[in-house]
Amino acid sequence: MNFTKRDIRAIALLMPLVGVLVWIVASSLWPVKGISEVAAEVDSTATESPAESLVADTLRLRNFDPNVASFEELRAMGLDKFVARNIVKYRQTGRTYAIPEDMAVVYGVSDSLYELLRPHIVIGNEFKIKSKALHKESRDTAYRTPSTERTFRKIFFDPNALDAEGFYDLGCFTARQAEALVEYRQRIGGFGSVLQFRDCYLIGEELYAEMRDYITLSPLPEAPPVLIDLNSADSTTLTSLRGIGPATAHDIILYRQRLGGFHSKSQLFDLAVVQQQNYELFEQEIWCDSCKIRKIDINFVAPKELAEHPYMTPPRVRKIIKHRQLKGGWSTTEQFKADDILSEEEAERILPYLKFTPVE
Repeated sequence: MNFTKRDIRAIALLMPLVGVLVWIVASSLWPVKGISEVAAEVDSTATESPAESLVADTLRLRNFDPNVASFEELRAMGLDKFVARNIVKYRQTGRTYAIPEDMAVVYGVSDSLYELLRPHIVIGNEFKIKSKALHKESRDTAYRTPSTERTFRKIFFDPNALDAEGFYDLGCFTARQAEALVEYRQRIGGFGSVLQFRDCYLIGEELYAEMRDYITLSPLPEAPPVLIDLNSADSTTLTSLRGIGPATAHDIILYRQRLGGFHSKSQLFDLAVVQQQNYELFEQEIWCDSCKIRKIDINFVAPKELAEHPYMTPPRVRKIIKHRQLKGGWSTTEQFKADDILSEEEAERILPYLKFTPVE
């Protein structure tokens, strides 16, 4: 069939019109989805984010105790190295995982990841919270009751005085959380301020806002001062005391070695570097563990070794050795003093450094 140029131009103009007509007819016959159907499709694909799906797919979960699991073991379970490091770091600060919920506060452990890990967390008996047991029925109920279903009773309370039952009776903690609060308080030595109580991971800003006006915090008892033992302190420890510098500390240690240890704080006055003025600055911060004194066996010690003691002079050494040769030795301090070898004052100074092994 032969087309003229006029026919070809007519067909070229008609084809687009036919295409538009076909599209209009097809659109009117195609079923249109409603908004609810589209939303349902979105919901069906949005139940799990790509990141969460990836975490779930890469985990190789097995039962583990976060208190002992190593970084390598956590990584072998498929945990991200950042999360694995933080789990180990949590206990390196001196804290323990006393309940599985402690894992939820580790930085990097999301709610979705915690839900995946929770069935596999096994806390060893040595790490579990040990406190006064609540009534079994109330404990069982509390374990099944989420804390979000419990509310603060708005009563005055002292966080430093409550036991586990007391915290539970506030109404806003489960039994396990109440026990965890007691364990946490013991670990930090008590709440020194209401802000320290607020910063406990079991409290949070919202709950603290409800409790703030009902907290009557009793002050913590002052901890007894830690005394420094003159017979074991090194130079660094001694210089931490007011009135003792590096030179004085050095002289104290050298004299202690010659002496065999201090049995009285006042022996420091044997040193020219210790004066009453600086002694008064540290007197209440030191003590002497007399059990650490190095004693001399007076019945067998060689004269030269005896003469090296600061309290021994050549005349005293000669007297002791002469009487020992005549008597064969002494059995008690009373016998030694009764022989009047030394003056009473001299004997009192040296006797703490003597021991009397019986001579056969």
